[in-house]
Amino acid sequence: MTRSILLVVLATACIAKPPVTGHRDTHVTAAHALTQRYATSRFSAWHIRATAGGSDCAVLILQTGIILDDSMIEAMHYGAGSYDTYSGGMQRFMREHAFRAMAYRDVSGRIWTYGDVASDEAEALVPCR
Repeated sequence: MTRSILLVVLATACIAKPPVTGHRDTHVTAAHALTQRYATSRFSAWHIRATAGGSDCAVLILQTGIILDDSMIEAMHYGAGSYDTYSGGMQRFMREHAFRAMAYRDVSGRIWTYGDVASDEAEALVPCR
């Protein structure tokens, strides 16, 4: 009887939490699709590249080939005006694709963060493959 209960509990735990690799693949695929979207948008000259990063691949990293300022980042993140490449901004993209955080990095190396990412983690982010 005890063994049966243990098996049921373990089976439930496995069903409740999908494997990390599934999330990793989903985040990497979503980031790739976002890169393609920017490559065919009016921002193509900015050379925007999105990747998934962090130990759990749940941080969306957006890197640009130009220098950005605070107002540009805010407009991209919240989808304001002509910066609304993804309806609702990167905040909505992040939420819809279950990223826990977002980091913007411009060509100068400056980083802006949103969500659940510490500044020291953001500094060390590398893309997941």
